[in-house]
Amino acid sequence: MQTNPGEYNGIFSGAITISQSEGVSSLLLGTQATIAGYLWYGISVYPSYTYFKNTIGSLLPSAFAVVHANDVALVAGAIASVIASFGLAPIEAARIRVVADPVVYKPLGLLGTLAVIADEDATIGWKNWFAGLPSLMTRQVIFGSVKFLVFERVSEAILLNWPMSRELGLGVSLVAGGISGALSSVVSQPADSVLTYVTKQSAGNLGVVEGARMMIKEDGFGSLFRGLGSRCVWAGCIIAGQFLLYDVFRGLFAISSDDLNQVFEVVLLPMR
Repeated sequence: MQTNPGEYNGIFSGAITISQSEGVSSLLLGTQATIAGYLWYGISVYPSYTYFKNTIGSLLPSAFAVVHANDVALVAGAIASVIASFGLAPIEAARIRVVADPVVYKPLGLLGTLAVIADEDATIGWKNWFAGLPSLMTRQVIFGSVKFLVFERVSEAILLNWPMSRELGLGVSLVAGGISGALSSVVSQPADSVLTYVTKQSAGNLGVVEGARMMIKEDGFGSLFRGLGSRCVWAGCIIAGQFLLYDVFRGLFAISSDDLNQVFEVVLLPMR
């Protein structure tokens, strides 16, 4: 709906149209990049958020940290999203290429598509993978910050208003994760649309503001929210699953916040 605007009216009608005209396998375009992207995202952003939230909170006076809990969550989410963006940029560039032009890029796979992108401009080479980094980072920072904040506040609201929900355990994470994913999609959709547009241009020098200006000029302000419904459904399901799995694995391996702090300290100390 973003790469080929105007062809589909909605997520379900679009899925039916694609499966009828191009085959069911077309619904799985970009699967390699999608799996790799979410794997990296899950590994990087969730532990990073926990670490930076605890670190920032420990550096502030207790009373101040409590009053500004929302601000701490937003900042920690933003930092974690920046870290994740550097790994996501090449993967997202490859995914968008495969979805936009499957005939050319699907046979190449993830690594082959990355190689083609790097060879498109000899003057910048592999740096072309990061052509969409500014818009991707903008989207991820907005999405990640709001996602973590909404998740924590929704979880608190559920437990406060329905104390019996504590018995659901992971069910609270699932519900709060779904709501946070959907709401985060709404506020970050313009940046996501610009990212798709910038990556399709493949010039490597189109910025976020310029990309947004060109989209509005060509198709109007509504183009910034193209595909919002499908992204809300997709993100709601994915983020709910990610929060659920994160809690499951932390509980399974008995990993506490202090354990994550120690891991990050080992990684960061050599860099100081």
